[in-house]
Amino acid sequence: MTEKEFFSIKEVADMLSLKPYILRYWEKEFAILKPRRNRVNRRYYSKKDIDIIRMIKSVLYEQGYTIAGAKKKLVTLTEAPEQLSLPLRNKSKVLREIKEELKKISGMIKD
Repeated sequence: MTEKEFFSIKEVADMLSLKPYILRYWEKEFAILKPRRNRVNRRYYSKKDIDIIRMIKSVLYEQGYTIAGAKKKLVTLTEAPEQLSLPLRNKSKVLREIKEELKKISGMIKD
């Protein structure tokens, strides 16, 4: 049996102990969350989307952030190079910083 690539809103809601209306609301509030839609305009969530939802849920429910605070927190998380699995906002800036670090390391090795 193959593992599923996409999940319906009901499956994701059940999986994460959330209500579907919460997922729909978060989709409006958090630009990072963009599930695909099929021909009849139903949402289908990828594993990456589910990871993003888990992060949003953690920031809101476990860490106690407000929606506004969670948005700011998620922006900082998605800008960090450690979170390469999530969409980066300043890709060129991050790549430039990585390149500079690699040059420094290369210089250290040559010395």
